Amino acid sequence: MSVDRVKARIMSVMRNLPPLPAVTRQLLTTLGDENASSADVARVLSSDQALAGKVLKLVNSSFYGVPREVTTITRAVTVLGFTGVRNLALGFGSVEMMRSMNTAVDMRAFWAHALATGAAAQSLALYGTRRIDPEEAFLAGLMHDIGAYVLAAAVPDIYAPILEDHTREREVVEAEAIGMTHAQVGQGLLQFWELPEAFGNAARHHHDIARATDGAEPLTGLVALADVLATVWARPSEPTPSEADLRALINAHCSSPDRLRAALEGMQQKIVDTAEFMQLALPDLGLEVAGKGGQSALCVVITTEDDRREWAELVLTQLGHRICPMQPFFNQEPGTQDVELALLDTQCLSRQQLDQLLPFLRDASVNAALMMDQGVHTPRGAEHLPTVPAVFTRTDIEQLLALQPA
Repeated sequence: MSVDRVKARIMSVMRNLPPLPAVTRQLLTTLGDENASSADVARVLSSDQALAGKVLKLVNSSFYGVPREVTTITRAVTVLGFTGVRNLALGFGSVEMMRSMNTAVDMRAFWAHALATGAAAQSLALYGTRRIDPEEAFLAGLMHDIGAYVLAAAVPDIYAPILEDHTREREVVEAEAIGMTHAQVGQGLLQFWELPEAFGNAARHHHDIARATDGAEPLTGLVALADVLATVWARPSEPTPSEADLRALINAHCSSPDRLRAALEGMQQKIVDTAEFMQLALPDLGLEVAGKGGQSALCVVITTEDDRREWAELVLTQLGHRICPMQPFFNQEPGTQDVELALLDTQCLSRQQLDQLLPFLRDASVNAALMMDQGVHTPRGAEHLPTVPAVFTRTDIEQLLALQPA
């Protein structure tokens, strides 16, 4: 299919999208009136009982932590603020529009990643280094890959195989097969909807690490980091970035380990709440963690690099696993015999250290994997071990735990 014909299909899909729901359009008009009051906004919200119910349920969720139950729409508007109400209405409205599009491609994974990214962006906005409205961050995260939905509707026969390919950068494959990327289409759609420019920029540039870390577009950078956190947590929709790119994003937008941990914790409940509010059928997101029905494994991260250890242990903990410190593990202290997985940092372990470690791990019947980015040479003598990237995902860890010790 020619590029011109693909473009024509995409434009046809965009033109035939239904308008935003009437209550959303009315809300945007009211919220744009500088003389509007909370009572005016509440009056519009109350005209749509379904939307009003969702807003009340959301504001009473654990994410907002209000001390007393909010029972009136007027009070909900006060708690959320005008920007929060606007972004919620746009979020619900955009979901309804996407649902109306016909596509043969199963897009549940799209919604899972979109929700995870929105939740991560909202959490990061609360704990990050730049002041960004949390509801605006959520909406930008929710819509950052919206161009993928348009492509799935416009050229499903071409796009379905692209969504299944997790080995190559999706934008590269899209450009080759379609002539444009989901990021370009997403920006075009958000401009078509006349949404704020910052949303379109976040959709267009969230894979551009240089642009996401230069400070010129804070929302773009926040969504870029949230996209990585969502990919790590949910089923991966594309390859994770290099450790250097991740570190640049963290340093630019959430340099405190405690804040990053709080953001990861906050996104979990937000995903569950929002999926319920928007009535989205999602694949398993692995949100059951240790102590709540999940399967917890005792893991050890063997590295001398503090940043790499902190990141790996943070992700493992968020995925519901437990951490065994290196020294007790090497000393074979009580309880360490239960270690199931050891991640070996090949960037700081010498050949001699690996030669000593591998027999020790084999005798202890511990699954071992090399933690290394693509393009890094596998150390001699360790070629038989599986590898995971430094920015590994939940799926990576599940696959390692399913293996027999090497």
